[in-house]
Amino acid sequence: MTLAQFHLRRFRVLQGGAPVYDQTFHLGVNVIRGENGSGKSTIADFIFYALGGEFDNWKTVAANCDQVQAEIVTAGGVITTRRAIDKAQTPIEVFFGPFEEAAKQGLDVWQPYPIRRQTNSESFSQIVFRAAGIPEAQSQGASNITMHQILRLLYSDQRTPASFLFRYESFDTREIREAVGDLLCGISGYEAYEIELKLRELNKQFDGFAQQLDSLLKSLPHDETLARVETVTGRIGALEQEYERLTGEINNVDELVDDGQVREFLDRRKQAASAIKRQSAKISEAEQAIQTNELEIADLTSFVAHLEELSDKLPKAQTSSEIVGKIEFTHCPACLAPLSSDIDPDHCILCGTETHPEHERSRYLQIKMDIDIQIRESKQLLDEKEQSSNYISRELRGLRQTYQDQLSEFAVRFELSTSPRDSFVAERYQRLGQIDREIRELARLRERVAEIQKLSEEKAKVQEQISKLKDRQKALETASSIRRGKALTLVSEKAKQFLKEDLDRQVEFKNARSVEVNFRDNSILVDGELNFAESSNVIVKNSAILALLSAATMDADFYHPRFLLMDNIEDKGMEQKRSHNFQDIIVNASKSAKYDHQIIFTTSMFNPELEDEEYVIGPYYTHDMRTLRKITD
Repeated sequence: MTLAQFHLRRFRVLQGGAPVYDQTFHLGVNVIRGENGSGKSTIADFIFYALGGEFDNWKTVAANCDQVQAEIVTAGGVITTRRAIDKAQTPIEVFFGPFEEAAKQGLDVWQPYPIRRQTNSESFSQIVFRAAGIPEAQSQGASNITMHQILRLLYSDQRTPASFLFRYESFDTREIREAVGDLLCGISGYEAYEIELKLRELNKQFDGFAQQLDSLLKSLPHDETLARVETVTGRIGALEQEYERLTGEINNVDELVDDGQVREFLDRRKQAASAIKRQSAKISEAEQAIQTNELEIADLTSFVAHLEELSDKLPKAQTSSEIVGKIEFTHCPACLAPLSSDIDPDHCILCGTETHPEHERSRYLQIKMDIDIQIRESKQLLDEKEQSSNYISRELRGLRQTYQDQLSEFAVRFELSTSPRDSFVAERYQRLGQIDREIRELARLRERVAEIQKLSEEKAKVQEQISKLKDRQKALETASSIRRGKALTLVSEKAKQFLKEDLDRQVEFKNARSVEVNFRDNSILVDGELNFAESSNVIVKNSAILALLSAATMDADFYHPRFLLMDNIEDKGMEQKRSHNFQDIIVNASKSAKYDHQIIFTTSMFNPELEDEEYVIGPYYTHDMRTLRKITD
């Protein structure tokens, strides 16, 4: 099983094109240490921003920088990103490969992606979700679950009140918080959230259909026999038969009597006949266009199915390649000459090119992205073709109605009115006009009745969908309740453990029976309480998000990316001894982890016992040697 996972391997900040911060990170604990005001929080904000966080509240020294660059190792391969230091919605450019290779490439290999999902393009969140093995939102409604929203639960910053579980932002909803929390706990991806959004949409559609039906039913005649399309069509058919009979009678009179038709009459008749032919040609052209569209729709549907099959098979091919491994050649396949066995195992035995498993995974990832883009574009084209067919079909109905009107007028003016010679012909002309008006009125009535029947069918379909979704919602609630209980129980046990390992400063922590992490309410309760001393609130907050990561390092079913960034472990008047103790808690939690992970935290109260390359990142920063400075070596 592939775990959802990403971690930062290299991070760089540029100013004037030159690096002012450039450090390599590792799995496990990473400590950025230094005096207060030396720029540690700025680096944390930059990391949040580089990973897709929406941030623009830059300090002056940070705003003077140009760009952040990050090499991110994911479950699917390595990607390198760069992002201009600007506004919260500034796009991110991605290179599918490691940092050093990206530095050698030209501008054309970098692909820009918007921060949020858009109709016509992939978003950065979609790229990282797929690469990291985090389920991706399929509907447009769930697209607001982005990297930014996930990072709000992975980044503990100094600006957010310690009582808040999620990083603070002004526009927030309980539904999004719950969906993000459930996702990271491994609860059915987005399905429950998307069902909730879909039910809102369907209920709105149902109400709309009900209102339209009520309005149309009031417009029907009192004759209940005309409330069905078949009945109206039968009435129209009877009138058309009567029309045909009267026309035949008048035609027989014209064959018996000839008043010597004038040339002008014949010219007008010829023009009218030509107009009817042109209208008939337009109808044929529209019918041909619909037929062509239907063929193209069938081809596109088949092509999309083929691409989706390729998309499903690609991960299996990658897995097979990793299992089979590299094929060893002993002889050249071209000339059969023996090959040297002295070639470095990290190079191709045929051409000598350097090979690397991460590069291979990155190539598979890029192929997967290309196929997904082709699927999206093909589906867009398919939707356009279907819309075109619907538009042409509406136009065709109008063309056919005009054609019928022209035929009726032609019959009256040129086939029936050749000789107004007696009351016999005049009487039939009068009846023909009446029939023509009745047929038109019945045709309009038939359209209304057909629309009523269609709306009734659509309403029934929507009701059926609502019922099915509600049934599925109940099933998901049952399954989710089981998974939620297992995940949050593990999180609670971890959080209780961390609180009991805290120094003896808050008696409630030593005797804690439960720690409730409530994503929807954005809160952490210890035995039902949430208000403690400010420094203790910091301990509760950090214990909760550390417990969430720690649980994910023990349970493979979490979709948590096993990444944590903390910039507030000694906030709100924390004493040094208590901070040192919590740093030990973090290290011990990392050591006991079952799965790979990464924890990055900043501190101005560094525990000297952690002064080791295994933990520290960069030097100890001071006001004279800040995090952001020109790198000359």
